[in-house]
Amino acid sequence: MAKHVSADQVEVARNVDLIDYLERKGEPLKREGRYYRHQVHDSLVIKNQMYAWNSRDEKGAGVINFAKMFYGMSFPEAVLDLNAQGYKVKDNLQEQSPKEPYHYPSHYEVNDRTKAKGYLTKERKIHPKIVDWLDKKDLIVQDKLGNVVFKWKQQGEIVGADRQGTSPMKDGRMFKGIDRNSHGSAGFSVDIGKPNSIYLFESPIDALSYWSIKKEKLQNTRLVSMSGLKRQTMIDEIKRMGKEGHKVNQITFCTDNDKAGREFANKYHGLMSKEVSKIDLPTNKDWNASLHREVLKEMNINKKERFT
Repeated sequence: MAKHVSADQVEVARNVDLIDYLERKGEPLKREGRYYRHQVHDSLVIKNQMYAWNSRDEKGAGVINFAKMFYGMSFPEAVLDLNAQGYKVKDNLQEQSPKEPYHYPSHYEVNDRTKAKGYLTKERKIHPKIVDWLDKKDLIVQDKLGNVVFKWKQQGEIVGADRQGTSPMKDGRMFKGIDRNSHGSAGFSVDIGKPNSIYLFESPIDALSYWSIKKEKLQNTRLVSMSGLKRQTMIDEIKRMGKEGHKVNQITFCTDNDKAGREFANKYHGLMSKEVSKIDLPTNKDWNASLHREVLKEMNINKKERFT
């Protein structure tokens, strides 16, 4: 194992272009607008020298840090690896360009909500009353491509949006994306009554699935999608509640029931007092899978009642 590297070697490594490094290592990357998405680990996105692996709550900047995080290298191992192949040097001018403010593209909206509402109620089994309520509150719309748009609203201002495809793309996958320049630590949120608690989810669909299962049991709370597993979204939502005059009495982690989701929930639950923090994980992989199971169970009960 390498134990020592020179200052010159460190400087060379720091200036290696992250995308060139990964592509030459054979990592399957696909360009999506201004960023790249890993085609195997699809929650891993890279822009310039910055990266975010949302499903694992990993976020950072710099090619050395990425090599340590992704490949499990030590600092000297990463530096030597980055010195080995004569990789392309990063574009400093591009890296220093300021981020543009978010402007919601309202011209992409359409008045017809048929595809979006049909997808949510029929494919995802979200309760129709919830979908109609979200539509009336202008929290969901449909765009020209038939995608469901989940608007991220804060004090009435749209600060970002998730887009969810309603029909498969050519490769069979469903489109899923976040609008360019969306507020980095914000997310889709819904207030039920006057919120004094926060429920944290990995996606808007999971939040709405949970609401569909719990229905009237959810009172005076805010459902928040982190669009992955983002610590900063959790922190900023707690701060936002305070600024809006709401006292946070409880935080419930409703992440996916997989390794990354459990680790995130257990980590931050462990840092809070048991009176404030709770964990509520789905019995299936995620809350939408659990909702599908609940709907199927209700259908079977109704069938039995008809025949008795």
